[in-house]
Amino acid sequence: MRVCSIGFCNLVIQSIFFCVGAGYLPIACAQAKWGPERNVEIVVGSTAGGSNDKIARIMQRVWQENRWLENITVVNKVGGGGSLAYSYVAQRAANPHYLTIARTALLSNHALGLSTLNYTDLTPIALIGEEAMAIAVRTDSPIKSINELVAKWKKDPQSVSISIGSARGSTTHFVLAHIARLSGVDPRKLKLITFGGSADSITNLLGGHIDMVSLAFNNLIKFHQAGSFRVIGVASEKRSALAPDVPTLKEQGYDVVVGGWFAVMAPRGIGAPQSSYWENMIERTVNQPQWKQFMESNALEWGYTKSAPTSDFLRKDYDAIRFILNDIGMAK
Repeated sequence: MRVCSIGFCNLVIQSIFFCVGAGYLPIACAQAKWGPERNVEIVVGSTAGGSNDKIARIMQRVWQENRWLENITVVNKVGGGGSLAYSYVAQRAANPHYLTIARTALLSNHALGLSTLNYTDLTPIALIGEEAMAIAVRTDSPIKSINELVAKWKKDPQSVSISIGSARGSTTHFVLAHIARLSGVDPRKLKLITFGGSADSITNLLGGHIDMVSLAFNNLIKFHQAGSFRVIGVASEKRSALAPDVPTLKEQGYDVVVGGWFAVMAPRGIGAPQSSYWENMIERTVNQPQWKQFMESNALEWGYTKSAPTSDFLRKDYDAIRFILNDIGMAK
């Protein structure tokens, strides 16, 4: 997800050469520049304190502290796995004063038939990071590794009750499906349980009502560090500095890397100057020290991908999501 930065000055220089080369006068170039003309709304599909909300608020803080942009409001539109927030922004077609922090559910909800809205109904600005999925048990659980989980599955796929958060067909579900398929176990036969969200899943694991959870790693680290849970595998390329004792799935013989990405999206139909403005703003933002510190402290993987390759990524990821949803019998 990482690409080289080109820098704001280079962007300006490239714009000047483009204008001159195209035969435009300098005043035409000046007119092509754009900046927000009124308050900007960053719309998120989670409540205050959720991952999307925290991403939006650190973004807001970076912009205001650096005096790049002061009139910004974070707006929480909770519902439909993010669909309410995405629809709110999509309805503001061609208006560049609205942004949303999109997640994988933007694609999976469409593939599941839960929403008519897809990534093509918005303008991709940039991919800005990813959170790895992880699998955890209570510390008194007899299951100490992914191989031990698979051994129990092979005897009886229903022998382990696992919460995947609030919905099937999510990244937390995909992790388990990939492991099962690689192990020769039918992922449709696993005993999967959903609750209202990750907090409910954690409460039920702590209470001994379920055997295991598959959730975003950042939701589990503090419990692992406190000795309440044992995270038996993380679906990332490398171990986390916050929990270096937790092995990756790859280390345990399962080539599974699954993360929930974060993308900044704008309404469909905004112009090139507006898209370029936000692309440049996001690039500067993710390279600020406070942003990188925030990502590290929340066990999130830093990343930045420009608008065009982000669009390409979303297309490919949508196809991949449909493939796995077909495999587990959920695609519509």
